[in-house]
Amino acid sequence: MIKDEFSKLGEYAASGLYEEPDRSLFYRKALGIRRFYENCELAVYGGECLYPSGVIAQKMSIAPKYLSGLNFEARSLNEKAPALAKKLNEEFCVYRSTVPTEHTVAGNMYTHSIPNYERILKEGLLSYTARIEMISDTDMREGLLHVIRGIERYIARCVDYLVSVSADEKLIVALQRVPLYPARTAYEAIVAWNFVMYLDNCDNLGCLAKGLLPYYKGENLILWLENLYDNLDQNNGYSMSLDSECPELTVQCLEAARGRRRPMIELFVDENTPEAVWQAALSTVKSGGGQPAFYNADALLGGLKKRFPNIRDEDLSRFCGGGCTEAMLAGLSNVGSLDAGVNLLLILERIVDSRLCSSTCFEAFCKAYISEVEAVVETVKREISHSRKERAKYNPLPMRTLLIDDCIDKGVEYNSGGARYNWSIINFAGLINVIDSLLTIKTLVFEEKKYTAEELIAFLKNDDADFLREAIRGRFSFGKDISEVNEFAHKISERIFSMTETGELAFGEGFLSASIQFMSQAKAGKHIGATPDGRSAGAPLCDSLAAILGKDSCGPTALLNSVASLDLKRALGVPVVNFNITQNFNDDVLKALILGYMKQGGIQLQITYASKEELLDAYEHPEHHGNLIVRVGGYSEYFNRLSDEMKRMIINRSIQNGV
Repeated sequence: MIKDEFSKLGEYAASGLYEEPDRSLFYRKALGIRRFYENCELAVYGGECLYPSGVIAQKMSIAPKYLSGLNFEARSLNEKAPALAKKLNEEFCVYRSTVPTEHTVAGNMYTHSIPNYERILKEGLLSYTARIEMISDTDMREGLLHVIRGIERYIARCVDYLVSVSADEKLIVALQRVPLYPARTAYEAIVAWNFVMYLDNCDNLGCLAKGLLPYYKGENLILWLENLYDNLDQNNGYSMSLDSECPELTVQCLEAARGRRRPMIELFVDENTPEAVWQAALSTVKSGGGQPAFYNADALLGGLKKRFPNIRDEDLSRFCGGGCTEAMLAGLSNVGSLDAGVNLLLILERIVDSRLCSSTCFEAFCKAYISEVEAVVETVKREISHSRKERAKYNPLPMRTLLIDDCIDKGVEYNSGGARYNWSIINFAGLINVIDSLLTIKTLVFEEKKYTAEELIAFLKNDDADFLREAIRGRFSFGKDISEVNEFAHKISERIFSMTETGELAFGEGFLSASIQFMSQAKAGKHIGATPDGRSAGAPLCDSLAAILGKDSCGPTALLNSVASLDLKRALGVPVVNFNITQNFNDDVLKALILGYMKQGGIQLQITYASKEELLDAYEHPEHHGNLIVRVGGYSEYFNRLSDEMKRMIINRSIQNGV
């Protein structure tokens, strides 16, 4: 039998898939997960406060993964048993996105999410059994019970192992209780949080301080938090959010993040944020980890409620950007993050070639461009919805169905709409390139008539250095707080971001706009020729919503005023802004800039604290800068891990001075 062949190979998760091959995909995956946890390799205990700790490392080729339920390491399985690998691929790797590849900048039906840690801490996972037993769908009910039994056995194995190596008695006692039973103390709560994080493959931490608050008695949690953060970091996990509901706990969460790459902390601030939180936040920023990023609760949460009125008021406080910073509500969401990424500059290149020469005025050309973007967005939305239906059919996720509300209570699988909130985020890449390019065309071709349309197109085809320098130095550039530019930027961003406000989404409320480039701007620009903003052929796109490199030369206030002029209230997905500061930047000035930006509607601001000299030296001598961390486009990364192109892009960012 196939299951026996997999068992002989030590592939117990795969063996579980074939124990009852006539059952549904959901059931078979759930049984595979159970067999995995009954047999998987246990993490080595090294004296840490929490268990597991360290990198998830498995000898099995088939193991749990949040995107696929069970992930298949095809190469290693192919080497051992190519026929079995082929069969697995044919049965369990059927799902494929149909979103147009050229419009998947930074995402292609990629779904992060966040477990409902708080409910598990409060009720314990074993209490879920009663709700599971009420599900009418036999395969879903019995499948989820298999997952629970697998986790139960896994915890017992972990406890036995910890006893055998004489681990800290406090840790053993905690794991004998959590996460199967309710947590009683802050330590038990963090032990449970860590354990559930590993069950979900260390994706996101959620609203940590809010979740720990019921168990917090004023004790020092920093050592435990540092262990939790390091575990997330070592497994390339992502975000968590913080507010000031309990300032003392928020301060500890911030202090534990000093100098750390992960988690990416999303800190909500306003004029009422306690000074102790501001001091801890700014001190942590200057420790060089890129944490925290600053968020505007009124604009973001109020905007989400307006966009999706069905969101319960009490659920809004559970905001946490999944993945890097994509808008979702922790423990309650299935959010496409990102489902697609529209390459706005690629569309502009095509419209310049096809319509500029025949356009009688700038307004007509601009209208042609917007119409083409609308057509692309409509296609993208249709294919996202189609891909969601296909994903529900071919890629059920038992673990996320267990961990995220309201899948159990609805009796509906996670990818089939079981989560309480389901929306899709569409990324818009190259917006600032487009704004500056359109302004260049407007000025040089239609107003000053310095060049004909044919001449401008020829300059771009030839990657003409003189013309590109002229465009870079153009008077009308985003980032300089020029009223005419800001008004135009608002108009264009409003037209584009509003395109996600219509359209039906399979299993969901609708679509949200975002501009989050991660490290995608380099790849997205490789096959685009020179553009009228002064960008050379093949160069990266703009850095999310920051100004074109080198054009933000009028200081930090001008830059942030320009960004605030965009129609950010329609980009709730979230709009990312990178802000690089000198190492002598005054804290009071930085705080005032953040609050001033948010007063104008700014939603998110993330800060890199590194000098040009340090970046240049790290580029030339990476061996001396192993711990240098920079903000990329929604997340923090070690400088040395970036591609050469991304390193040079970050070096070329303007570094703002505020003394």
